[in-house]
Amino acid sequence: MIDAHTSSTQTQRHDVHPLSMLIITFTYIFVVASFHSYAFIEMMPLSLYPITMIVFYRLSVRHIKNVLLASLPFIIVIGGSQLFFINERISFLHWHIEAGWLALATLVVKNTLAILAATVLLLTTPIEQLAGALLSLRIPRFLVVQLLLTYRYIFLFLEEAKRLRQAYMLRAPHHRAIQLSVWGSLVGHLLLRTFERAERVYEAMTLRRFSIQRMHIKIKRWTMKEMIYTYVTVMLFIVYRLVVI
Repeated sequence: MIDAHTSSTQTQRHDVHPLSMLIITFTYIFVVASFHSYAFIEMMPLSLYPITMIVFYRLSVRHIKNVLLASLPFIIVIGGSQLFFINERISFLHWHIEAGWLALATLVVKNTLAILAATVLLLTTPIEQLAGALLSLRIPRFLVVQLLLTYRYIFLFLEEAKRLRQAYMLRAPHHRAIQLSVWGSLVGHLLLRTFERAERVYEAMTLRRFSIQRMHIKIKRWTMKEMIYTYVTVMLFIVYRLVVI
């Protein structure tokens, strides 16, 4: 889980203010998304940011690789439409290639960089600190609490899915994977189990008089040094985008 990886990096790094990480990450993703469909080469230098953060924080490359591999099929399916709607040929590095293939490769790079940046943010900054950063940006408190609860529910869902898969493999040890014919019933059962468990969690919160206003979310102080670091990093991204048009 991301929480486990986050806690394991706490003792190996210098803390960066969560608000700095949040602003830098969103700026980076915005800059990456702003490039045109054929900016394959132009986006390569932007890979230095996530790579530097991964090395600096000593993050698990295997975990990040699994996240990228899980998202890759969706990216390819979405980007595959470029091959059908773009029929022209363009010059790329002195070669004439199909524009659709270059657009697909650019889309894969865009999404990979964005997912890397978001993963680095989640692996280096606890969700509670990110919630505090959102509150400091004057995001409504009920939206921040909803984000926290949704984040926790995702892990609840994944935990139930893991248990369900283990139960299936114990009953059908000769199957190397879950059979397609039982996916419908398993998904329905999974949703029912997660709903029931989420309801028990809500009842426990109600018994403890849970309230959005009473929920404590710590907001860390943003120092001048951290402000300068954020400003310099954000400006580097923006200047690069303005130079490479």
